[in-house]
Amino acid sequence: MKKASIVLLFWLLAGATPASAAPVADWVQTDRVQFSGTDGFFRSQGVASDGQSLFFSWNLGLSRTEIDDTSVVLADNTTGAIPADLAESNHNHIGDIDYAWGWIYAPIEDGPEYAEPWVVIYDAETLQPTGQRYLLPASVQRDGVPWIAVDEARNVAYSMEWNDTGKLFVYNLSNFELLRTVSLSQPAPRIQGAKIYKGDLYASRDNGSEKSIVAINPETGTVTHLFDRNFGDDYEAEGIAFVRRSSGTMMVATGIREGAHGYTEMRIYRIGGDMTAPVLSRPRFGKAKVRRGTKAILLAGASEPVTATYRWARCIGPRSKPCLQIRNFGIPRRIEMSEGSNRVALPTGALRPGIWNLLRTPVDRADITGRSARLGLRVIRPRR
Repeated sequence: MKKASIVLLFWLLAGATPASAAPVADWVQTDRVQFSGTDGFFRSQGVASDGQSLFFSWNLGLSRTEIDDTSVVLADNTTGAIPADLAESNHNHIGDIDYAWGWIYAPIEDGPEYAEPWVVIYDAETLQPTGQRYLLPASVQRDGVPWIAVDEARNVAYSMEWNDTGKLFVYNLSNFELLRTVSLSQPAPRIQGAKIYKGDLYASRDNGSEKSIVAINPETGTVTHLFDRNFGDDYEAEGIAFVRRSSGTMMVATGIREGAHGYTEMRIYRIGGDMTAPVLSRPRFGKAKVRRGTKAILLAGASEPVTATYRWARCIGPRSKPCLQIRNFGIPRRIEMSEGSNRVALPTGALRPGIWNLLRTPVDRADITGRSARLGLRVIRPRR
């Protein structure tokens, strides 16, 4: 499974930071996946993703499938995921789960008493309990723990009460001690699932016929209404997740059509409905040879606004094959490029005289990664 360093590298390349920007509101539905029969029951609560798989929860269990073909089950613990001692004490409901660092974080309730809200940690590969679990304060989570959301960048986890949700509870991820309570700018009751995306907490509400998606700033408590799905009163909204891939970020949300005998669906949304990779056209340097310490002028056209990640690499080899070996230099950096023609000045003071390659990778606002390409530049000694 992915390690923390790989996850952090993804966020660096995707341009994400722990500080939240304005929440994304223009999500457009691009697909819908329907589950029926036992699959409908076994995928009827929460959903999460590690970018490689989808994880589903229902009242009593967990499962893991491929992203592109959910009929392919990679791991199955659908009937006995709740630890035996918890099951014996009437814990009978797994809510919306989350994934982080190779683990699944599962909130488990003992409804209708709601006396012992637990977070149980599972191995994401096998879906078996790791032995780590934490009892949340019932005085805080007074009507259970309907969902848990992990914030890797801030090293915390979030949850709320289900119905009286004027406050966000922030837990230490290492031991699930309550760190603080954040008051919301407005109540947001009946949240069924939530996940962190680019610093904000995006939540799926089962509110009337609207079935709203909202965003919550976990530091200030500001609640932003994003959009209503308007599925009607016979639809129960459930979990929400973000699938981050080079082909773009997908927001997925599950729900149940009441009276449909195991019918569950997963709707897929993309930012602006965008599914097209960005393109940098005719990239070149204004001068193919520059003196060290001067600016290298990068010229390129962009098919849309992008954040271009770039990194220098030094060519090593004989005169006949100067780039026989490529050695990366420094850390990846980012430049903003607008749609159309762009002229960007790049510093060369840290580059030794020689032949260098510039590796460029465009990423658009929908997190779709365009084609990477190298561009050569000769750096010569400065004048004395």
